[in-house]
Amino acid sequence: MIVHLNGWPGVGKLTVARLLAQRLRARLIDNHLLHDVAIRCAGMDDPARWPLYEAVRAAAYQALADRPRSETFVMTNALCLGAAREREAWRHVVALAEMRGVPLIPVVLEADDTVLCSRVQRLERQGRKLTDPNVLAAMIRADRLLKPDVPERLDLDTTHIAAADAAAAIEAHLLAVRGQLTPANARHLVLAP
Repeated sequence: MIVHLNGWPGVGKLTVARLLAQRLRARLIDNHLLHDVAIRCAGMDDPARWPLYEAVRAAAYQALADRPRSETFVMTNALCLGAAREREAWRHVVALAEMRGVPLIPVVLEADDTVLCSRVQRLERQGRKLTDPNVLAAMIRADRLLKPDVPERLDLDTTHIAAADAAAAIEAHLLAVRGQLTPANARHLVLAP
């Protein structure tokens, strides 16, 4: 299966994903794995960044598609509904799950806006992730998180729970829905209003 964690910067995607991947003995594919190649090679604001990112993503997703179906992937993103590029990124995740013929379980991590703005300022984020709370607040005001409208989706508030507890809750959800899971298909492209 592919377990996809989506949420705003600062919600704890990578921290939760690392713990979840350990619990599931899964391969972790976080969004920075792909973005960092393009950002470091082309620069954050260089127009060449996006074509390079797309080439890196295509190569990485092809390699992932070729992995044994028995492997589980935990993936992360910060995808919003209003951005065409981010809806396209979701289509690529769905296509990867379809190519592998495996279930795709969306997990949307959320937290209180003031908590998110506080978390993005942590020192360990500097140089690699968004650290400006004003930029994050503007993002939250301007858009909504992408939420596939499928029954296996889990929405989880991380405002007051530890990352280990969030990973345990996701694992419990996976166990609860496992008998209902079918391989990913076009229904995953329908987004909640």
